[in-house]
Amino acid sequence: MRRLRQLNPALLAVAVIVLVALWFLRPIVHGFAMFFWTAPFVWLGPVVLLAIGGLLFRRSQRNWTTLEDLSSGVRPPSWLIAFPIGAFVVFIFAASLKGPLVERAIVKNTTYEPIPGLPANGKVRLVPREVAEQNASSAFNSPTETLTNFRIVNTSRGLQWTALKTPQGAFRIFTKKSQGLAELDAQETARKLRFIDEEFDTAPGLQITDNLRWRLLKRRFLISLEEPVGIETDAGPRILVPYLEYKGILVRRPALGGVFVVAPDGRIEDLEPDEAARRSDLAISGRIFPDTQARRVQDAYQYKRGLWNAWFVHEDQTRINDTELNKQPYLVDFGRQGLGLQWVTVAEPFGRAFAASAIFLTDAVTGRTRIWRVPASTSLSGNVRAIQAVKAVSIPGIDFGDARGGSGNFHVVEPRPVFVENRLVYLTSIVPNSSNAVSKTVIVDAETNKLVAIFDNDRDDDAEKKTLRYIATGEVPDDASASDATGATPSTDEPPGTTTTPGTTATPGTTTTPGTGSAEKRIDDILRRQQELIKELERLREQVRKDKG
Repeated sequence: MRRLRQLNPALLAVAVIVLVALWFLRPIVHGFAMFFWTAPFVWLGPVVLLAIGGLLFRRSQRNWTTLEDLSSGVRPPSWLIAFPIGAFVVFIFAASLKGPLVERAIVKNTTYEPIPGLPANGKVRLVPREVAEQNASSAFNSPTETLTNFRIVNTSRGLQWTALKTPQGAFRIFTKKSQGLAELDAQETARKLRFIDEEFDTAPGLQITDNLRWRLLKRRFLISLEEPVGIETDAGPRILVPYLEYKGILVRRPALGGVFVVAPDGRIEDLEPDEAARRSDLAISGRIFPDTQARRVQDAYQYKRGLWNAWFVHEDQTRINDTELNKQPYLVDFGRQGLGLQWVTVAEPFGRAFAASAIFLTDAVTGRTRIWRVPASTSLSGNVRAIQAVKAVSIPGIDFGDARGGSGNFHVVEPRPVFVENRLVYLTSIVPNSSNAVSKTVIVDAETNKLVAIFDNDRDDDAEKKTLRYIATGEVPDDASASDATGATPSTDEPPGTTTTPGTTATPGTTTTPGTGSAEKRIDDILRRQQELIKELERLREQVRKDKG
């Protein structure tokens, strides 16, 4: 009772006001709170050490209670400094172990279902993300808005890139609303942009209480929000935001906790994962189970045999490599009769090997994860090698400028794994450095590490149709043959009369040669380059004459 009487009422009132303010403004301290919620393994040990040190410090005060005691040489034991130092060391050590321990916890609580072989076919986007962003932004004619949150989404019309229309400007982000969505066809390299106009009261990019993150964290605080995705449903446009909850005691692992569905008028539905999966208008999008969580599950497989194996032994250890900013996995639609929508990732062995050692398929609706381990007797190139295979050949009109010292006007992006007749191939895109178009779509066979086909998106209006037909049937059109680019010659071990195109299987007595259209195209390219060279020489000659004059 004496202690209660000694409490200052004013201080108590201030404390209550601060707590109430923190509650209403809790999204501001979300990051700080989540550290304590998600990482008890990191902070609990240091806190215990500091508490023990503080208790021993107070007990030692019995021997030095006044300033006179200190001046006479009676001081706290010097060994007490070991507690804060030890707490710091334990904090650093625990923080370094947090990632591996969390991934190990994910592995132990995830079933990686082995599959006997590769799935059949599957639709994948033909437009890389960087091209989609550039094309959509260049066609968006608004001085007051910008396109944000580009994400790949499946629709009844196929794969689409979607983005949110977000106000820009220091004043407008506080006073204006988001005006809807934009959709860009991901299976057509010619720009096809479509707008879905609808005012969203709460959305990303808006500030203070209209901000989407603010509103959602007021609904659920101890969660991690994944990236918002704009989708179109039968009821109109919606913003889909999956969120993660954390399970475990000391080592807490992320798991899909649910999905927020935000309507234009600000209404927010909070759905359990099973509820969201039963909603056909949400499940068709392939965005219920987020790609970031699929990647965490796939990355964690490297700890399947434990920490010791991952750190020192490396037996059967996988590693996922990315080739550009748009990381794996890639969304692939295997159809309703097949596996459905899957997040697909190609993994390589640990170390300096660049072969494919495993392929992960994580269901984009349920999160169910399958894995195909490449047999030891099979050699398949990984995604890094696929990029190198494209750069290693001479393609008319294309200059990568890496090893050959050219100007480097083009680069290769996004080696997307595609399964053609139960074979793994990579669909890559050659894009100019401006990223404003797809110049070529190149198919690389993972087994031979050779180019199978080159589809000319610059000149051939039917290049996309031919690409999709190849994915469905495995048939390479004559004008898309890759033999001109690779300069392949028959092997001396082959029977007479046999000529092979890289990435294809030849039959004795047959000949696979580029079609007439391909040869004519190559001649046109050579003539064009010669004409450009002549013009450049004429300009140089005129410049020399002017300098002399």
